[in-house]
Amino acid sequence: MDCKPCGVKMALVEIQSLLERADGSAVLRNARLPAAMAPGGLPPVGDGLVAADLWLARGRIEAVTVRGRSGDQRPEIDLAEAMIWALPVDCHTHVDKGQTWGRTQNPDGSFQGAVAAGAKKGLSSFDEEDLRTRTTFILDCAVAHGTAAIRSHVDAGQNNFDASFAVLSELAEDYRDRLHIQLAPFTGVSEDPDFVAHLADVAQSANSGVLSSFLYSDPSLEPFLDLVFTLAQSNGLELDFHADELLDANSHCLRAVAKAALRHKFDAPIMVGHACALSVQDRDTVSRTLDLVSEAGIAIVALPLCNVYLQDRQTGSPRQRGIAPLHEIAAQGIPVAIASDNVRDHFHAYGDMNLPELYRQATHLMHLDHPVGNWPATVSTTAAALIGRPDLGKLDAGGPADMIIFPARNWSEFCARPTDARVLLRGGKVHSSLPPEFSRLDGLKDMEI
Repeated sequence: MDCKPCGVKMALVEIQSLLERADGSAVLRNARLPAAMAPGGLPPVGDGLVAADLWLARGRIEAVTVRGRSGDQRPEIDLAEAMIWALPVDCHTHVDKGQTWGRTQNPDGSFQGAVAAGAKKGLSSFDEEDLRTRTTFILDCAVAHGTAAIRSHVDAGQNNFDASFAVLSELAEDYRDRLHIQLAPFTGVSEDPDFVAHLADVAQSANSGVLSSFLYSDPSLEPFLDLVFTLAQSNGLELDFHADELLDANSHCLRAVAKAALRHKFDAPIMVGHACALSVQDRDTVSRTLDLVSEAGIAIVALPLCNVYLQDRQTGSPRQRGIAPLHEIAAQGIPVAIASDNVRDHFHAYGDMNLPELYRQATHLMHLDHPVGNWPATVSTTAAALIGRPDLGKLDAGGPADMIIFPARNWSEFCARPTDARVLLRGGKVHSSLPPEFSRLDGLKDMEI
């Protein structure tokens, strides 16, 4: 069948009717894929993009080929060099806190203000209907924006944890055909050791496998890390830490994690989020820390939108971005990712679980460009591997026909405009990419703005 050429916008308009007519079997000609999400052997077209045709059949990707391979009788469409992503992966989120801004407003936008707001009202009591309503809203946003998987920390305190985790586990099962959800029981340095042990028990459930902790400089930090590493080893768990989430050059929690991992000879995956303090430490200090991080096999996830929002709040304009220095970290061969973190709560007043938009903004904030190179792996293949799903985040033969098609032919066009104009395919069928209306949250208590 002849391939109909058209502009990028027209291609996105026509692809829906084409796939409906063809029952999901088609050839998407003349596409551009991030090399980080594509199989090898495709011709590069500049700045981390490759040219390809995608052959779809029965809801799966039958082949990803060089452009122009002879076709068969299935319908074809010329995408006019439109960019196609694999569905991205959000490896650090907090869905249980999200969509509470109306009741937990942070008066000054600072980290200390967020802690105070949360302690005052945010998660002080358990309301199953409230948690379920907010979380389904957040998960529906992630699905609409094309996310394939998330890891969410579960921070509910001793009184409410079990009830909250039960609701989130149920939702993880409910969303299984749309979104892989991994839950990470979340604790802190000052927590009762018996409760930490309980969280390690819970983390052995089918929708978890990982124990999460918030770290800060404290005399009890090293004993706490020994406890957490011992529990993880005895229960077969991965570890995920929040560390150095402040602009204090004397904060070295990331280094403490690396030393503990080496001390315990820990060989399961470890991820550390934030690492903001690295951004204000001198080069030699950063280098020594990263040497230990590399030796311990630790991965780093930066949370650019949340950390830019919280860090360096002061009278007047901010001077420091407070984002982990991913260029230096990646240069040492350490796996790096970026993720959403908090969404519309006391730690971050904004956000929508929109990974393409996060990546667009991170490109500006973190200079993930000139060249773009392998940076798209931070929300795709690397992020997927870090949560134990190396099958996700890539476009390859045999995989599901799950992808996002953008009206952009290169990274300059992608970053120039918001990423809402897109076509989302799941199983080779067009799915709605419209997130739910915020009015769906109107029935919740104390949600006035």
